[in-house]
Amino acid sequence: MDSFKPMVYVGYVMSGFLFLCGIVIATGLFMPPTMPEKFRIMFGVVMLLYGIYRFVNIRMQQHQRHEDRFLP
Repeated sequence: MDSFKPMVYVGYVMSGFLFLCGIVIATGLFMPPTMPEKFRIMFGVVMLLYGIYRFVNIRMQQHQRHEDRFLP
């Protein structure tokens, strides 16, 4: 088994976790009512974007590793 494979799974889990945290924060499900709405939404959107960034970054790394494996 490739030593990189477990880290890929951890990366996918973290990406999904960050994405879900962004949704939860943006909707205000578990945030205190004293937190300003604009700050809550901004922080939620940042978490969503970071989750998407991590997912895309992992996919690009996998694609690059796959191409490097077949080079002479």
